[in-house]
Amino acid sequence: MSEINNYCSLCSLACPLVFKGGKRSPSFTKDSILSIDWDEREGSKFGGSLCARGNSAVELLSHPKRLNYSFVLGKRTSFDEAVKETAKNLASIKSESGADSIGVLIGENLTNEEAALALKFAKDVIGTSNVELFAPDDTPLFSAYLDCDLSSLSPTAKKPEGTKSVYLMIGDSFSDHPCTAKTVLAGKNAGRGNEIIVISPELNHTAWFAGRHLACLPGGETAVVAGLLKSASSKSGNPLTPALKKLIDAISWEDIEKLGGIEKKLIENCAGAMLGAAKIETYLSNIFGRLSFSGLLSLFAEALTMICPGDKLFEPQFVQQNSWGIYSVLAGAGCGSVIGKLETKEIDALVILGLDIFSVYPAGPVEKALREKKFTVATQLFWGQTSARSNVVIPAACLMEKKGTVSPSFKEDVVREDVIDPPAGAYSEGEFLRALAKEMGAELGEASVERKTARSGSGEGLTEKWTKYCNSVRGFGSAPCVLMPWSEAVHAADGSVTRNLHWSRVTCPEPQLFISREIASSLELTGGDRVKVSSGGGEEIFKATVSKKLSGNTAAASIHFPSVRKLFPWSLDEKTECVMLAPVPVNLERQSEKS
Repeated sequence: MSEINNYCSLCSLACPLVFKGGKRSPSFTKDSILSIDWDEREGSKFGGSLCARGNSAVELLSHPKRLNYSFVLGKRTSFDEAVKETAKNLASIKSESGADSIGVLIGENLTNEEAALALKFAKDVIGTSNVELFAPDDTPLFSAYLDCDLSSLSPTAKKPEGTKSVYLMIGDSFSDHPCTAKTVLAGKNAGRGNEIIVISPELNHTAWFAGRHLACLPGGETAVVAGLLKSASSKSGNPLTPALKKLIDAISWEDIEKLGGIEKKLIENCAGAMLGAAKIETYLSNIFGRLSFSGLLSLFAEALTMICPGDKLFEPQFVQQNSWGIYSVLAGAGCGSVIGKLETKEIDALVILGLDIFSVYPAGPVEKALREKKFTVATQLFWGQTSARSNVVIPAACLMEKKGTVSPSFKEDVVREDVIDPPAGAYSEGEFLRALAKEMGAELGEASVERKTARSGSGEGLTEKWTKYCNSVRGFGSAPCVLMPWSEAVHAADGSVTRNLHWSRVTCPEPQLFISREIASSLELTGGDRVKVSSGGGEEIFKATVSKKLSGNTAAASIHFPSVRKLFPWSLDEKTECVMLAPVPVNLERQSEKS
């Protein structure tokens, strides 16, 4: 029996793990994969522990529904025939409409090396610069990070005496990245006076453990953190960057309290606790639509952490494991837009790599693109709506089956060297691109990985972003209901992978709609009623559950399902062309008696 040291691929933490067994076998023998175990070697992240879905990772490798045949127009075929069909169509479209009519959309199931190879394929083989990462949860964070350099920020005061630790949690890290709880709770319980401060509208899994829960209004996290930064910089006398100081000075406490829903005194007390701590750790966990203007919020949270005089850690936790790695590879390459062209007829063919786009964001433009584009080829792990709407489908290897580098955070790279082979018939995106290039008369060879990770820019556009943020959330208070994303610890990201795993099918097999007691009372709803939810993005019917975790005019729905994601309207930032997501006003309508 062999042991293969690898990393989980189900969230951005990339927790280490061990596959015990051997290489794949067509029958159940001692050489088959038998189990998954913790990586208990000294220094393993989180002590080598895994969350519930991480412990299910071995199921992904041997899942009976994993694609292991290629398809052309829904009919099973060989890999070679699928490659030939793809090459023929791309060559024809390039000849008829030009190379710029072909777009390459990339998801997070690629290594950094494969992202560089995809870029080389697009530019050298197709002749287009239309290459883009589609990761709407994460890209606003990356854009803000690169465009505003905060490296000059530092505390003016000395490190406080003692051992007090403060953990500032924005969002629901314990659901989105469960292993975070192991280190945070251990740190919190390590000494008297240590505390967890959580900023979230709902009483989520992380807030259960909070000493202070700043229960903000939906979308109000950005205003609350702006208040923390305003108070901390004033109390400490720490200078901010010019653009950031100009904005923070201009933001009124009246706006902070109105948009955030938290009193000035409570915010100032929390800021004082952070300034007085010997150690401060800040975790920001975004997921599809949770944090309004997440890039701006991330900058506020980073600046707040940087000016605290204690030992510090700022950790924005991404939704996808390698979205930062791919983004950084593409960022400095002069790539063109693909996402912004999905609504137009500029793109006649789509090459979709490592992305179940319909699961990630089934908005109108995505629906339109998959229905109307002349040709679509997609690499996929499972059969779904993206597969069903693609002309050619290539079975994909997952990250745990690929050698290469991923970048789970701004300051961390993970190199996978010891991997399990993919199922027979499945191919890595690198293998597919090389075969496709060869069929089109080119040799890709190796692609050099050049990443843009250096920060630049002074943040001159921050004031404009704050104004847009205020305008976007100001009407939430008067809306009949505001829908927020709800995380389930057994699911990850868009759920396109975890929805196939046994444990998640048992505990969360379908979307759940949670409503506050106030909404239930006003609409005379009880648990089990079927409710139609309507927004600017569409409408859907769910069973309702009345929840004490919500209050006021709020509802929440499991965000790991396309039926929930489509309720969030499509909106692109004009400058960055990032998809802008936030809680969304909705109307609720009772449909029938309990079922």
